[in-house]
Amino acid sequence: MPNFLSMAGFRNVILFLCILFLFPSICSAQQDTVVRVRPSRSPRTATILSLVLPGMGQAYNHKYWKIPIIYTGFAATGYFAIINGDEYHKFKDAYNFKINNLTGDPPNDYAVKYTADQLRVQRDYYRRNMELSYIIAGFIYILNAVDASVDAHLSSFDISENLSMGLIAPSPPIANSSPFISPSFGFTYKIPLR
Repeated sequence: MPNFLSMAGFRNVILFLCILFLFPSICSAQQDTVVRVRPSRSPRTATILSLVLPGMGQAYNHKYWKIPIIYTGFAATGYFAIINGDEYHKFKDAYNFKINNLTGDPPNDYAVKYTADQLRVQRDYYRRNMELSYIIAGFIYILNAVDASVDAHLSSFDISENLSMGLIAPSPPIANSSPFISPSFGFTYKIPLR
């Protein structure tokens, strides 16, 4: 042992070398842990895009499979609005012809086939269905924007396998218990915290 090292200094050097070789993680820099975070999407942008062009918010959220559903809804409501609108105008013209006792050729066959009361009932029926088609189309438009917004809010939601749910069985009845207490079912949720 060299003379310039005292016994206490020698022990400190040995302790330092043991720590250096036995516990390398203490002396080395900590490694960065990579946590994959889903890119969050802006709900405001998704909503505005869906309001400008229906389905565009779903494309922004990368939910392309929803776009045909939206346009199928618009096509179906548009189809029914046109069909009901055509029938409404036919019954309205026939009803006005019949009520006003107009002379000449009737506007369509409905004026000859039906009475004034039947024409009025059918006119109101088709008008109601036409207006209902417009309301449903507006509902689909609003639902499109709400769906895009909610989907953007949930874009960073954890959907890993660590989430679970279970069923709690009812407990056995308690002796001498109140008749208002009865067994019940419930759910338990297990959500891991980071």
